[in-house]
Amino acid sequence: MGRIAWIIGGGSGLGAATARHLARRGWTVAVSGRRTAPLESLAAEFGAHPYPLDVTDADAVASVAARIVADLGGLDMLVYSVATMERLRTGHYDHALYQRILDINLLGAMRAIDPVVAHMLAHGGGQIALVASVAGYFGLPRSAAYSSGKAAMIALAETMRTELARDGIGVRLISPGFVKTDFTTKNDFPMPFLMETDDAGRRIVAGLLESNRFEIAFPRRFVVILKLLRMLPYPLFFAIMKRLLPRDH
Repeated sequence: MGRIAWIIGGGSGLGAATARHLARRGWTVAVSGRRTAPLESLAAEFGAHPYPLDVTDADAVASVAARIVADLGGLDMLVYSVATMERLRTGHYDHALYQRILDINLLGAMRAIDPVVAHMLAHGGGQIALVASVAGYFGLPRSAAYSSGKAAMIALAETMRTELARDGIGVRLISPGFVKTDFTTKNDFPMPFLMETDDAGRRIVAGLLESNRFEIAFPRRFVVILKLLRMLPYPLFFAIMKRLLPRDH
């Protein structure tokens, strides 16, 4: 594998932490996000290559992918770490809101995957890592749009892992628990096993570079608890989920 990575959602939070740790390992890192200032800050900090991007614009995504290949000489790894979330009122399923969330969290990944896979197929392979969430393991009250998008991301990664393996393209699923970022500061509920962003980025990069396991999930204790919860019979599962509803529901 070469050493050129593209981190989409790399301007802040988990994506930026991943970019930092890859750079420390000697990788050339391109970072994309909607806001230019954080990308330029990373360029000044450790030499990241900034490429501002709106993942809802398919033409722009394809153009940036082509520019990165031309500017940096190739592309060996894609990490899609973009997410948006809004806490929803229970029992309300607003189409426009769901469309916006899924367009960024799921379809944005598809817009990037298409040109990147084409490049990797033509150049002997590479690695694609999709950042999902433990919230995609099952449906969570007040998080239907976010959880369903992350569940779809998990299924997408599973499918791609099977379909692309023979072409030398490794597909990885990243399932973090709660990580201390601007994203999670909006949460109005307890966040067990909350992790520092730098620690999460270190774990992601170690998993990507030091192993070939499909899922990089952490923190381990939290992941085990949630996977066991997913295996419960539905009557017991729904009884537990009901306890997570707001008291005024």
